[in-house]
Amino acid sequence: MEKIKVVVVDDEPRILKRMIRMVEDNGEEWEIIGAFSDGKEAIEKLEEKSLKFDLLLTDVQMPEVTGLQLINRLKEKMSFESVIISGFDDFVYLQSAIKEGVSNYLLKPVNREQLKEVLLQIQIKVEAKRREQKEKEQLQQKAKELDYTKQVYYLSQLQTEDYSNEDKKKWLQFLGKGAFQLLYLSIDQNINQTWSDEYPAWLKQANEAILSFLKVTLEEWSFSSGRRKWLWRDDLFSIWILIDHQESQQVQADIEEFLHLWKARIKNVSKNTVTIAIGKEFTCIEEFLDNRKKLENVIQNRMIYGCNKVFWLEQLPETSLESKKHSSEIIKSIQQLLFSLENEGEKEVIASLDEYFKKLQLIRSASILEEAVQLLGIRIVNRWVELEGFGEERVLFREVISLTKNTSHFYQLKDKIKFWVLSVMVRIQEAKRTNKNPIQKAKDYIHAHLGESITIKLIAQQVYMSPTYFSVYYKEQTGETILDYITKTRLKKATELLETTDLKIYDIAVQLGYQDTKYFSRLFRQWYGYTPSQYREAHLKR
Repeated sequence: MEKIKVVVVDDEPRILKRMIRMVEDNGEEWEIIGAFSDGKEAIEKLEEKSLKFDLLLTDVQMPEVTGLQLINRLKEKMSFESVIISGFDDFVYLQSAIKEGVSNYLLKPVNREQLKEVLLQIQIKVEAKRREQKEKEQLQQKAKELDYTKQVYYLSQLQTEDYSNEDKKKWLQFLGKGAFQLLYLSIDQNINQTWSDEYPAWLKQANEAILSFLKVTLEEWSFSSGRRKWLWRDDLFSIWILIDHQESQQVQADIEEFLHLWKARIKNVSKNTVTIAIGKEFTCIEEFLDNRKKLENVIQNRMIYGCNKVFWLEQLPETSLESKKHSSEIIKSIQQLLFSLENEGEKEVIASLDEYFKKLQLIRSASILEEAVQLLGIRIVNRWVELEGFGEERVLFREVISLTKNTSHFYQLKDKIKFWVLSVMVRIQEAKRTNKNPIQKAKDYIHAHLGESITIKLIAQQVYMSPTYFSVYYKEQTGETILDYITKTRLKKATELLETTDLKIYDIAVQLGYQDTKYFSRLFRQWYGYTPSQYREAHLKR
């Protein structure tokens, strides 16, 4: 049990000592943290040391500062219970004291039983106040954690290519005005590991210690530096940290201190290393997204300069135009590889890959290297998209984008590209045999997810096309837009529910993905000429 802290003030030494002794005799839960011979001394010492206490026992009549003056002065800065000790029974004075917030009073000479009874009352008040404060702090902590979760989710969902005015408003709502800095931490692939189907599962287990130490170190650092921070993950490899500057001039030194401490902690618990890219200072959502995109490119420098390093965006030179001289050679080698994939066997494909790798190894710019790898992946995807080559393996397309993102060494990049290209060879044959219709697949997805948020992006992912290309493709093949088809399908389902169930209009709207009942009713009337209620009434009459 937490002790109740007591301050005693009396200008008579004998009474002061007696009061201290009687308080302590009431049990170990009472702790005297201050004893003073007058009010002036009490104010000076308590304010100088910023002492916090639960109960003030004070004489009324003292030179310079009276008991009531002492109580009023101290209550300007802190909250506590107070008991005054008076040598005479002055009702008017005591009544005034009670109005000033005094908890109770004792008449001299103080009786032990009276003091015990008063202390018991004070103890009940203090413990009740502590419980109330604890509950309040718990609620505040839960609210704080909920706010943090919302903020982290918001940050993790921000994408470079599509943000809205609503996102800008949320930026100010969640983060406020000020300067920030973004850190991108990418876990390096262990030098003894090669890309395989089992690797992600191994990586997830191996990196738990790294993430655990990161969270602990970040909390400690945030508390000591007084900086806000947000942490989220993109995938098994990628961790993002956003910190605010708090108008400090020691930002770089503080970040380096944090990273040094964290790396020292994980050194003995994991064989994995971490490469870090640190962005420039920024103040708005546009600059945040720009930093994010640049850091994803900067991190690829480890394939050229080695892993387990820290790259500061502002310290890196701009990409040299001279690096682009490799482009024509890269394109030639990709064309040869595509020819081998279509017309030759595995042996010839591997030989074409070796030529492609030789061209890659000459590149000394991380961004150009990444472009060359993604160009290969995109050319292969574009060549076989009409065959539905990835119908059963969505992960393949994501791996095209992440081939360089999550790679620590050049030879690992080679292994991953080779593994991916040979996997494509197998799936190409299967795609040629099945050749599923992407339009029907899109419609099947819509019917299966009517109650969810359906976007063109989500549907396009099911058929492995870009949202823009899929929208045009769908309109050309069907004569209507994909959004019109979604609306038509949902409202058709609405008529069925109106005819065959007693569900409320609100429940039907929610079941079909419409959270706004008024919008649903307005849309229904535009299509059918009736509101949902009118439609149901007309059906019942029929």
